[in-house]
Amino acid sequence: VLVKQWYQRRVRETCEALFEVLINSDIQKSRCPVLVLCNKQDYEMARGAGAILATLESELTVLNDTAASLVDDSGSQKTLFPRGTEVKFERVSNPVTAVGATSVGEGVDIAALKQWIMEL
Repeated sequence: VLVKQWYQRRVRETCEALFEVLINSDIQKSRCPVLVLCNKQDYEMARGAGAILATLESELTVLNDTAASLVDDSGSQKTLFPRGTEVKFERVSNPVTAVGATSVGEGVDIAALKQWIMEL
């Protein structure tokens, strides 16, 4: 969850969790869709879904490059792409979608979330 006030310091840990999901071989094999829900879109300074995806891609590129330089106990690397490759969600094995929402308060709007679920 990325809240505006915590955005910069939480983006890294959010990307680390997302990276673990995207490199999980069981999830990759299932081609399970991944949703990035951009909440609190009713806030005046809220970042839109596209801007959040771009930030996540940039941070995932850094994480992927770091992971590419490491080898796990089995002697393999756990990466999305070869080192130096820019991470783009359209190139990962699981479809990644971002939608905006407002989940509490008077202006509740989760229509995009409902639509994404209906399309599964």
